[in-house]
Amino acid sequence: MKKILKNAYVLMSADAEIKKMDILIENGIIIEIEENIENEDNTVELIDLKDKLILPGFINTHTHLAMSLFRGIGDDLTLKEWLFDVMFPREELLTDELTYYGSLISTMEMLSKGTTTVVDMYLFMNGTADAVKDLGVRAYLTRGLGYDNDEGWKRRIDETIELFEKYHNKYNIKVGFGPHAPYTCPMNKLEEIAELTEKYDTFATIHLYEAKHERDMYSFEDLEKTGLFKNNVIAAHCVHVDDKDMKILARNEITVAHNPSSNLKLGNGIAPIIKMLEHEINVTLGTDGAASNNTLNLWEEMRLAALLQKSYGPEKFKTEEALRMVWENGGYALNEKIGRIEEGYKADFAVIDINNIEFYPVDLNRLKSHIVYSAPSNRVYATMVNGEWVYYNGEFPKLKENNYYEKFHELYTNLENKIKEKE
Repeated sequence: MKKILKNAYVLMSADAEIKKMDILIENGIIIEIEENIENEDNTVELIDLKDKLILPGFINTHTHLAMSLFRGIGDDLTLKEWLFDVMFPREELLTDELTYYGSLISTMEMLSKGTTTVVDMYLFMNGTADAVKDLGVRAYLTRGLGYDNDEGWKRRIDETIELFEKYHNKYNIKVGFGPHAPYTCPMNKLEEIAELTEKYDTFATIHLYEAKHERDMYSFEDLEKTGLFKNNVIAAHCVHVDDKDMKILARNEITVAHNPSSNLKLGNGIAPIIKMLEHEINVTLGTDGAASNNTLNLWEEMRLAALLQKSYGPEKFKTEEALRMVWENGGYALNEKIGRIEEGYKADFAVIDINNIEFYPVDLNRLKSHIVYSAPSNRVYATMVNGEWVYYNGEFPKLKENNYYEKFHELYTNLENKIKEKE
C-alpha cells in the first residue's frame, strides 16, 4: 500500500536544508518528495506529521545486541579484565533463548531512539536473528569467530554458513562474517575468512586496535596480506591507529565504526577521527554493546563524537560531519540506499517531535545544531523501516509478544545464579 507522510519538516541529508515536504512511499521505497503531494488514489494512506521532523534513520555500525543481559556489570575494569573475567564466563552460558530476549530488549531500545539499521556480532545468532526479524529493524548479522582448536573453529564457521543460508536477504537481514579480532583469530584463519567473505559475496566486521597493547600483537600490514581487506569490511574501534595504519585503511576503503562511549568507558582512549577524515576514511558510529557503553543511544554517540574531536580545533569537525557519520556514511559502508531521504532510497526514517523545549528556538537554520547537540533521544516519535512503522508513539507495532520484560528478567536471573554457583 502507498503512504504519504504529510505536513512534516524533512532533512533529506546531512548537507541539505530543512524544508516542509511530503513523502510518497510505495513497497518500502521513497517514490516522490514534493512540497504538496496530492492524494489522487483513495487507496493511499495519509499520515499527518504536523510539528514533526523526518530524518534519515540512524545507522549503528557496531553492536553486540544480546549484551543487554550484561548491562551494569564490570563497569570499572580494563578491557582485558572486563572481557576475560566478566564477559567470557557469562558467554559460556548463553543459549538461543537468552540471546533472543537480550537482543529483543536492545533492539527495542534502539528503535525507540530512531535507529533503523544495526551491524551486530555475537554468539547464538539464531536468537538474535529471530529478535530483529520480530521487531522489523534492518540488520547485518555476524556470528563472532575465534579460534581455540580446529574442531571449534569448524563448528563456528558452519554456524555462520547455516545462519547465512537461513536469513541472508530475508526479513531485512543480511549475514556476514565476524572474526572477533586478530588476537583471537590467527592470520591464517583470517585468510580463510577473506576467502569465505568473497565466496559468499558479503561483508565482514572485526575489532581492530581497540586497546593500546594490541599494537604489540599484530600489524595492519599483516592484516592486509591476509586478503581480508579486499572485501567490504567494517573495522570497529581503531583507537590506536597511526598514519601508516590509516593509509592502509584508506587504500583498502575500509570503514571504521567509531564507538566513543565504549572506548572511553573501558579506558581505551579517543580515536583520531579528524586524522581519519583527512585520510578520506569512511567513519561511521556504533554504540558497541550494552555491557560496555551502557546505552544503545546513537544520539549520545553523535554528540560525544563531535565534542571529542573539537580538541583538534572547533572548526575542524562540523555539525554536518556528525550527521554524516550516523546517516550517509553508514549507507555507503553497507552498500545500501539508506542514510538519505531521496527518491529511490529505502523508506527508513526517524520522526522526531520538535514541539518540545529542547528544540527552541524552533528556527530551521538551527535545527541541525539542535539534533547534534541538544535533542534528547526520547523526543523520537516514530521509527520507520522499509516503509513500515516499527516504533510509533511508544509502541512496537510488529511485536506480538507482551511478556518480554518478565521473560528477560527470568532468564537474566537464572544466568546470574549460575555464575554465583561457579564462584
